Amino acid sequence: MEKRTLFLIIIFVILGLFIGGGVGYFLGVEKGKSQIERPVKIPEEIFMRAGEVVEIEGNIIHLKAKVLGGKIDLKTGQAETEILKVSIDQYTEITFPEDPQSGHPIEAKFEDIKIGFLLYVSSSENIKDEKEFRAKEIIILNEL
Repeated sequence: MEKRTLFLIIIFVILGLFIGGGVGYFLGVEKGKSQIERPVKIPEEIFMRAGEVVEIEGNIIHLKAKVLGGKIDLKTGQAETEILKVSIDQYTEITFPEDPQSGHPIEAKFEDIKIGFLLYVSSSENIKDEKEFRAKEIIILNEL
């Protein structure tokens, strides 16, 4: 084979690889975007939220919680967050998780809640779109 023909074949093979790789990359990125941007289905009613305690102000706990259906930063992996204001009254039940031996929750007090703790907070009302609500029950999960 002539050197010039061999050279042209090598050039076309290299160009084909670059073009094929570029098209494959583009199609993969577009498919990934469509999967990421798919909306998350959120129930009509939500009665429980989880979050980290960032501030305690009187009988109000400020929780940093993930936004329902919020976006995730692909570079950092961090979810979009919001601050929820949860009010506590004398009827709010506060517990630690269930004792594995007895199967019953361990009673706790408001004073046991500290900044940095992770809480599950439930309400008797639909709190899907609420940023402030009264807690019916709080479960103190642990220290983050």
